[in-house]
Amino acid sequence: MSAPPPPVVELREVRLSFEEKHVLDGVSLEVEPLDRLVIMGQSGSGKSTILRLILGILRPQSGSIFFKQFEISRLNRRKLQQVRAQIGMVYQYSALLSSRNVRDNVALPLEELTTKSRQEIDRIVDEKLALVGMVDAKDAAPSELSGGMRKRVSLARALVMDPELILFDEPSAGLDPVISSVIDELIISLTETSKVTSVIVTHEMDSAFRIATKMAMLYQGKVIEAGTPEEMKRSEDPVVVQFLSGSTEGPILEGSKDAIATK
Repeated sequence: MSAPPPPVVELREVRLSFEEKHVLDGVSLEVEPLDRLVIMGQSGSGKSTILRLILGILRPQSGSIFFKQFEISRLNRRKLQQVRAQIGMVYQYSALLSSRNVRDNVALPLEELTTKSRQEIDRIVDEKLALVGMVDAKDAAPSELSGGMRKRVSLARALVMDPELILFDEPSAGLDPVISSVIDELIISLTETSKVTSVIVTHEMDSAFRIATKMAMLYQGKVIEAGTPEEMKRSEDPVVVQFLSGSTEGPILEGSKDAIATK
């Protein structure tokens, strides 16, 4: 019997503070190949911070972060750039350059990180834009696109290097429920057809349960529960139960209620 493949991403006892605020306080997490891991938690709980740590934009005060066999925080700048070429990123508000048209926004990673010819780059850009249904808009400026269209272009850009991992920061932020569902279905189909692992940060529970193959709940700097969507729905942890139900009754608001009462 062959051994299971190693995780694509692993966090081991990661701690990170900003000034006196402990954002991550011993987070351990594994992302298996082809997983779509959704990280849930309150605003400011450190969800997006985890994505920045995986990319090496931030470094932990202690603990380790691995992408495959590479320990991210120990890589020099050149090696980190090589590793980042294997990781796509879809930012919360798409992060398209207003001075470049759609084609040039999608081509940017190829132009900066490869030696491919203009002809090769154009072929790859057309291929990725076709995957997200945006090939007819390649000459358009980002300002001419709707929020959902910008998200599609951002997804094409994340796919352009054929990454092994894609990170999504609030992929349905600012979108109406119908377009959010369209983007969710696109994420599922593209990650499956491209055989790519993904980590998704969201506080939209409908999207989370639609997209996820695995879920992790972040609370007070720790992963308090992780499992499949069905396992999370059956959780008896009072924080998870309250967060998933959206109830005002439970441990999540107790600290803030006490603070309000003492003012």
